Amino acid sequence: MEEKYGVKGNIFKGIFFTEQSIKPSKVIKTLEVEISRQNSDLTEVKEKMAQEAKVLGADAICEFQYGQKKHSALKLLAFKWDTESWFGKGIAVKIR
Repeated sequence: MEEKYGVKGNIFKGIFFTEQSIKPSKVIKTLEVEISRQNSDLTEVKEKMAQEAKVLGADAICEFQYGQKKHSALKLLAFKWDTESWFGKGIAVKIR
């Protein structure tokens, strides 16, 4: 854990991830990813989010949330191979 932009977080693939808000910053886009494999992990979530943030020109992802969620019975029958997915969401920002 390190401190940057006045908040605590960590750097992954050149993007600073924090669960806190970063002020002042310019909001670029809210990012959401889902990985529909139970054997996935947080690294894969951050990888996808960092790639997308870099394309957008962001320096950081703030208000980062992540975890696993169980699929509904309908989704399991129709769309999903595993019973759970990893998810991540946050706000891609450019630091002013």
